[in-house]
Order: sequence, then C-alpha cells, then structure tokens
Amino acid sequence: MKRIIRFAPLLISLAVFNAVAARAQSAATNKASATIAGRVTLDGAGAPGAHVMLDPHVNDGFPRISSGVEQPPALGVVTDAEGRYRITGVAPGAYRVSVFAPVHAIEGERDPLTPGKTINLAEGDNVEGLDFALTRGAVITGKVTDDKDRPVIAAPVNAYKFGPDGDRQRFNLFNPMYMRWETDDRGVYRIFGLEAGRYLVAAGFDSSERRTSGGYRPTFYPNAADEAQARVVEVESGGEAANVDIRVAALAKGYVVTGRVVDADSGEPVPGVTVTYGAVIGGRFGLGTGMRMTNALGEFRFENLPPNSYGARVIYSDARGLGAATLGPDVKFDVVDGDVGGLEIKAYRGATISGVVAVEGSNDPALRAKLAQVNLFTLGGSGGIMLSKFSEGNGAISPDGTFKLSNVQPGKVRVMAGFFRPIRFALLRVEHNGVEVKALDVNAGDQITGVRLVFAYGNGVIAGRVEVKGGSLPADVRMKAYYRRIGASLAFESPKSIEVDGRGQFLFEGLTQGTYRLFLDFPSGAGGDYLPTVEQDVTVAGEGRHEVTFVVDLASKRKDE
Repeated sequence: MKRIIRFAPLLISLAVFNAVAARAQSAATNKASATIAGRVTLDGAGAPGAHVMLDPHVNDGFPRISSGVEQPPALGVVTDAEGRYRITGVAPGAYRVSVFAPVHAIEGERDPLTPGKTINLAEGDNVEGLDFALTRGAVITGKVTDDKDRPVIAAPVNAYKFGPDGDRQRFNLFNPMYMRWETDDRGVYRIFGLEAGRYLVAAGFDSSERRTSGGYRPTFYPNAADEAQARVVEVESGGEAANVDIRVAALAKGYVVTGRVVDADSGEPVPGVTVTYGAVIGGRFGLGTGMRMTNALGEFRFENLPPNSYGARVIYSDARGLGAATLGPDVKFDVVDGDVGGLEIKAYRGATISGVVAVEGSNDPALRAKLAQVNLFTLGGSGGIMLSKFSEGNGAISPDGTFKLSNVQPGKVRVMAGFFRPIRFALLRVEHNGVEVKALDVNAGDQITGVRLVFAYGNGVIAGRVEVKGGSLPADVRMKAYYRRIGASLAFESPKSIEVDGRGQFLFEGLTQGTYRLFLDFPSGAGGDYLPTVEQDVTVAGEGRHEVTFVVDLASKRKDE
C-alpha cells in the first residue's frame, strides 16, 4: 500500500533544505537570533523522541520546491524525555514549525501541504509554549476487488471525514479531511494516521469529481456507486476498522471522439501537436484526463470516454517552426450516447516577447542577477495565464539580465512577475521601446523585442499584530494578512499573504518603498467566515520596521447583526 499524496516527503526535505539556509543566514548576520520552544504530547503525556521540524514560511503560501536537487540532512530537534523541545539560533522571519508524526493525528492540523503552526519571529524573540498535541492515529483497511472477485491493483482509495456540520468533506487536495492511498498487488489498502471520527471510503474519485481510475466505476464502501447508498465507517483514536472491502464495477461503455487541429490563419492541418481533454466542471475546463498527438493530417482520436461534458485544447507543439501551442480557446463537447466527430481546434502561432530587466536606482550586476529567481508570466491573450517556468518553450530571467517569453498568445497581453518566495523585488513598470505600457498588442507569430522590465529592490519590514475586542474568536479560526502596493498596476503585482500566528502576529519582509494597503481576512470554512475583512494603509520608507495593529471588534459585529 502506498499513500499517494506524494507531496509530503518532498515538502519535508525541501523544508529541511530551506531551514539549513535560514540558519546559515542567521549566522551570517549581526541580528539577534530567536528561540522557539514548546512541548509535544501524546494522549496528554509527554512524547519523547518526537521530531520537530522548522520550515521558513513562504509569504505567498507556495512551498519552495526545487525538484531534482539532492537535499541535505534533516535539520530539526528531537523532544526530550518529557516531550519538550527548543530550537535556537533562528533568524528573524516567518516560519512554520511542525511535528513529523505520520502514524499519529495532530490536534488542529488542517492542511497536509503546509503542516504545523505559523510563527512570525522578530529579532531576539523568545517564543515559549508552541505546543503540539498528538493522539494515536486510527486505521481503515480493506480490499478492493472487481465484480469477479479479482484484486484491483494500484487503485486510488479515498477517505472523506465528516465535519462538525455532519457533511462529508468534498475532494480538495489542500483539505486534510481528504486522504488518498493506493492498493497493493493483493488489492489491499491501509489508511493510517486518521483522526477519530466518521468517514466515507471510496475506491477512485467519486461522481462529484467526474473522474475515474483504471477503467472502474468510482465506488463507495461497500459497493455503492451512489454516495447516498454508502456505509459510514467510524473509528476511534488508536482503533482499526478492518475488512472495509469495496467491490467496484467496470465502467459503462465509452465512446470515441475525433477531430483535427488547424492553423488559425491558413486553415491548414497542424501535425505533431498534443491535444488534451478533461471534464468540464462548473462551466470550466477541469484537470486533463488524457492526451493524444495529432497525426500527419492534424487529426486526433480519444477513445472510451464515458458520457459527460468535456473540453479539449492544444497544449504544445513539436517545435518545428510552427510557433508553439495554444492554451485556448477551448473546444467544448458533450458525450451522451454515441461517438462524437468533427471537432476542430484552431492553433495560433505563438509569439515571443524579449528584452532586458533593470533595478531602479542600481547598476549592481549581482543584484540584477538575483532577478533570476523571479517567475515571469503573461496574462491575457487567447491563452489566459502563461507561466514562464511551467509552459513549453518559455524562459525565466537569465543571470545576464535578459529574458524571453515564448508561446505567448494573440491579444492584449500583460507581462507580470510572480514572487514565490520573499526575494525583495517588486515590478514597478513595463516599457516598450522606451515608453511605459500597461499591455502589449500581440499578433500570432509576433517577435516583440525592446521590452524593459523595471524592478525595485527593498528591505522594508511591516510587523503586525491582531487585537481582538468584545469576545474571543472560535478556536479553529484562521487569519490571513495580505497586501497590495497602492499605485502598482494589478498587471504587475499579485497580493502577498501570510497566516497570522498563534500570538496574533504577522511579518512582511523585503518591501520596497511605497504605501501598502493591508488586509486581514478570515478564510471561508475556517471558523471565521462570518467576519468581515479589515484593512488599513501603511507607508514603508527606506529599510525601517513599521508596526501596525489590526483591531477586530466582535462586539461591533454582533451589533451589526
């Protein structure tokens, strides 16, 4: 059996890598380091030998992933005989502290991709009482077989926990109530580390996700295609629910879908491009379900599609001078009770945008070279968002200060910069042939040159805290702070966000000079979705530290109701 939320080991190793860098940074500066201490308990008693990890927290909420790089040994601490731990020599900044305990359930854990607790450290901070309460994880195990009692191998199995409102959690990869595992060569699965509670167990995705796996119909325990007929599985802390066996049925007959890809200008067939299709959910193209490459006549063929609404698009070409591929517009089609033919997808010749980058007020080549960490993408055109590091043929900023964006689609296109880590840059403006522009007019096949991206570099800090009046927030409430720089075009900057820690504190670093609008938000479903967003403006001047306080008045909210 293997659990196929495959992100967890990678995130742990990457967290370790970044923690090593953070500690090195602490040693290289003159700032007073901070200390974090607390206790880990198991069923109320001290938990000796528990591994506590320190991960530099990314302000925009994205994990720092750099695949293909060997990671250094784990940096963390192990709890003593009473379950206590202490992490010293920590540089000021935002971190996430977590406990590696895969067979246990951790009280209050909500997000498997960002486990643990956020802590925002100032210079010389000494944080005590950052505690973790573990309980013995429950187990659900069983076997998945087909209608002839043969084991189904490598079948995804899902456990959905019922929430406090009595509704089971829907599929969401970022939702800890969703657990996905695989069966072994015997068709056996074993899900461990579960919180005590009531669950529905399904082999494959359920019908609400409109996806299938392995040619079998998604089925709830014990053999129900309809969720309403599913049987609830209840487990206690440290308990095991065995023989939760699921019998799946083969899918109903699928149908064939055929079509072709043509050049949008000439109408000629386009061979050697890849076409992907996926279910249309809520009117939008869902996750890609399958893909095929066009033949010499530009034709493609999808087989065994069950009845559903779908969308298809070209995703990349064979780079034979055709430009690269489009990401839209999508072609939508319905499979009802027969084959579908005659689909036509128009492929536009991808354009390129190239130029140089500069740092406002600085000619330091070392500083400019740091811009290689910035992710460029385009917004607009027929292809929507085009990420430079994730789209075929695109390129990020080179160390010499040049860049080239490929596969850009026709239309009004804005060049944007994404900052997936606090690297202290902000995109101030985009210039074309010496004139500031908000968007570029792009035609199919264009090669636009003479673009200059002007960035600012900053060391400003906003240190905030949240003060609650007129009552107490729910125990499970989560608060997030984020900002937009006033005067910056939304074409150039995306909001940066960070989770407020248990002390009611948050920290934004690496800010350039300017005025920022700060927001305090209570994400829906986190226990505080009835609270309105709070906002205020802060001006950052130079490299100083700027204090700000958000006041949440619960009494005022009750009066409004």
